[in-house]
Amino acid sequence: QTFNTEYFIHASRLWTVVLEIAVLMSQSPSREIAEGTYRFRTLGLGYANIGSVLMTAGIPYDSAEAFALTGAITALMTGEAYSTSAEISGVVGPFAGYETNKEPMLNVLEMHTKEAKRIDGSATNNDIRNSAVLAWEEACEKGKRYGVRNSQTTVLAPTGTISFMMDCDTTGIEPGFSLVAYKKMVGGGFFRMIN
Repeated sequence: QTFNTEYFIHASRLWTVVLEIAVLMSQSPSREIAEGTYRFRTLGLGYANIGSVLMTAGIPYDSAEAFALTGAITALMTGEAYSTSAEISGVVGPFAGYETNKEPMLNVLEMHTKEAKRIDGSATNNDIRNSAVLAWEEACEKGKRYGVRNSQTTVLAPTGTISFMMDCDTTGIEPGFSLVAYKKMVGGGFFRMIN
């Protein structure tokens, strides 16, 4: 099994920039949500299909190796997103609520760095794990220097129906539970999916 660490790095950085630009162009269902989004510049970088990645790689879902690999990928993605956010902040400034939240924000970055270092490199792709630690160290260093542009960069939401439009075999972080699944549709009825 091989995972391209450079892919994770470049994709995380690219999508952080794209989503930051999208904050300016997005529409919200209410004025309050729009103001909060613009003030705190929350992003939703994430992934789908990790369950399928583990199955395809032959990694048992509930294993130390699965936890380490998923943790390393998540840490790398989020660390690179915050590092990129800090770089953007160095050019255009931090999110509007940053000064009020500076100390807790930098504390959160430090806590994530410590947790990235706790990922078991012997149970996973050590290159991804080491790159994640480096990304978090850079995020902390750049965050202290420039602040961060986004109060939140990632989210691990259940991706639901949209994941099937992306040709994913599993949604969010959960594994496939059966070979045939039924998805209840909002408008009524069910959609049958063959995994």
